[in-house]
Amino acid sequence: MTAAEKWMTDLSRIQPGDRLEIWDEFYESCIGTVGQVSHSLGVLWILEAGTGVRRLFSFEGCRLRPAPLALAA
Repeated sequence: MTAAEKWMTDLSRIQPGDRLEIWDEFYESCIGTVGQVSHSLGVLWILEAGTGVRRLFSFEGCRLRPAPLALAA
């Protein structure tokens, strides 16, 4: 199992600048970079790759894992 296949189970280990895949149930809903984390509220804001849209996710409502590095075009 590679690092990108391991689900993250501890919000305190997630920091701004981390690149993550966010999954809702069984489907990938977003890949992006963590912009901000509120450990006390259990939420994180992601800057979505490709669009730059800022999205809010509840740590309890999704599954997270490290995203593979983006390939340069």
